[in-house]
Amino acid sequence: MVIATTADLIADKLKAIVEPLPIIVKKVPHNKEQMIDQIKRTKPDVVLLDVALIEEDDEIITEIVMLLNIPLIILSSGTVHHTAKTVNAITNGASDFILYDNLDSPYYQDEVINKILHVAASLTVNGQKKSTIQLEKNREQKPPRTMKRKKKASIGVKLPFDSIVAIGTSTGGPKALQIVLSSLPKTFPAPIVIVQHMPSGFTKSLADRLDNICRIRVKEAVDGEKLKPATAYIAPGNYHMIVNRQYEITTFIGAERGGHRPSVNTLFESVAELEEVNKLAIILTGMGKDGAIGVRKMKEKDKDTIVIVESEETAVIHGMPKAAIQTGCVTEVVRLEHIGERIIHHIMKRGK
Repeated sequence: MVIATTADLIADKLKAIVEPLPIIVKKVPHNKEQMIDQIKRTKPDVVLLDVALIEEDDEIITEIVMLLNIPLIILSSGTVHHTAKTVNAITNGASDFILYDNLDSPYYQDEVINKILHVAASLTVNGQKKSTIQLEKNREQKPPRTMKRKKKASIGVKLPFDSIVAIGTSTGGPKALQIVLSSLPKTFPAPIVIVQHMPSGFTKSLADRLDNICRIRVKEAVDGEKLKPATAYIAPGNYHMIVNRQYEITTFIGAERGGHRPSVNTLFESVAELEEVNKLAIILTGMGKDGAIGVRKMKEKDKDTIVIVESEETAVIHGMPKAAIQTGCVTEVVRLEHIGERIIHHIMKRGK
């Protein structure tokens, strides 16, 4: 495997981190024309691009990811300026990002190796996984289930919605969230609660960017706020997020679950306890298996819960969707570009 990186200062660190593996780290020039030319000649498995080299409305991401068909990881810091540029990059096609300030941490070094290996394995052709293009052609389509309307129980307060959508995602999630949320109408009648595995600071930049793109409101969740329809709440980085029985957001710093904070399982388990609403759970692209326990809990508590997972053909990393499928609780496996319409079907069109 060959990695191309533009970051001179951390190239040696990367070489040391991946030394036990058959991975070659190659430096490429900072000049963009020379960089693209060398990437074309080298044909690396992954490109690691320093966020400082990305200009506003820069086409270099499109050229590497779409034209050269090479997975891209952004090398970033946690500064406000860099978080905004990084979020912009990963909503425009980059697969993931690495915080170079954390490269001295042994725990984070393991995470870096996992990110590189998983992203390298995600190489696609025209948006489809090479190994699954034929599978998509041969797949037998099954008629989807329809969510049943739930008779509301009383909590003493009239809710302005009768359904809730919960989404969990990780690697590749920002781009996937942009595609899904931007397809929803301004009048979407349910709240959406989201866990995207990201560090503190990045989730605020992501929420702000999505809010500028989507017709619904998108915001970083705030402890104590009540859920509203047509609003998506993204769990703040480094905080777990749950929905309590009063349909309010609660955020807290608890122990990591499976290496994650926020945790998809933690959010989904709290949604499972809500008895007054219909529930729709969605697992998008992501490394690992966060969300599988939560999906099972939601189904155990309410057999009418609809569970949709992103198909392997479009997921950057199929780990989280695959883990959810293995629970036996999944209702539909859907290509990313169709998930928005399935959400609209279940939340807005059922029973009509």
